[in-house]
Formats: sequence, C-alpha cells, structure tokens
Amino acid sequence: MKQDHLTLLLILPLLLFTALACSNITDNSESGSKPAVTNKPAKLESYTIKGVKFAWYKVPVGLKGDGLVATAQKLHDQEPDTQLILIDDDSEMTDYIKYAKAISGQGEIDKPMPVEWADKHIIANVQKYMSGKFVLCEGNGSKEIAELK
Repeated sequence: MKQDHLTLLLILPLLLFTALACSNITDNSESGSKPAVTNKPAKLESYTIKGVKFAWYKVPVGLKGDGLVATAQKLHDQEPDTQLILIDDDSEMTDYIKYAKAISGQGEIDKPMPVEWADKHIIANVQKYMSGKFVLCEGNGSKEIAELK
C-alpha cells in the first residue's frame, strides 16, 4: 500500500505537468502564437508646421486602389483639416519628420532626408489644395489618385 502511494505521488505530478503542457499548446494554437495583425490604420505622429496640421498613419503593407481611397477618406473624415501621410513602415519616419521640420525653420538639419525610405514606404498623402479641396496623392508626390469629400 505504501508503494502504491509512493507511485501515485510520483506519477500524479507528471500527469499534471503533461496536462498543463498540452493545454498550453492547445491555447497557443487556438489564439495563434503570432502577434495580432490588424488592418486598421494606426496614428503614429501629428504636428503643425506654420499653421498646417500633419498626421502620420501606418497602414497595412500592400494597401492600394479602392482600399487605399476608402482608408484615406475615413481618416480624412476623422481629421478634416489635416494633411495626412500614409506609410507602411515607420523605421525612418522620425528622421523624415525631423528633416521636414528643420527645413521649415523648426530645428536643425543633422541628417539628410531619408529619400529611399520615403520613396518606398510613403504609400500616399492627402494634400490640401489652394482651392480648399483635399486630394489623395500617390506616394510622397502630387500625382492625384482621388479627391476626398
């Protein structure tokens, strides 16, 4: 009888450990051990230069066409008096903003503008034209995609 108790004391913790380990594996597979991927734009930065408001949003990689226009319109609806910059990578955003502020008289230029990053990762921008209309443009330029309402 003592041996049965001793065996039970040795086996019970092993069974408990195995059960917990299996439940942890199941939980990871159900919830996905990968970080959550969201298709929602995330506001990263906002500031004003000479009375003009700017807001930077990170959007999903590969956002194009109708999805890009719809996203830009939704963000414009939320911030109707702000020029928007939509990016898919924020690794050099801070350097870009610092440079933009410096050439506007807010700070010193200590690094060149990250042109390659901007060309690759600024997906689109929303500009306010002199007429007062807001237009979604390609990349960091002024090639029009759509007028926003």
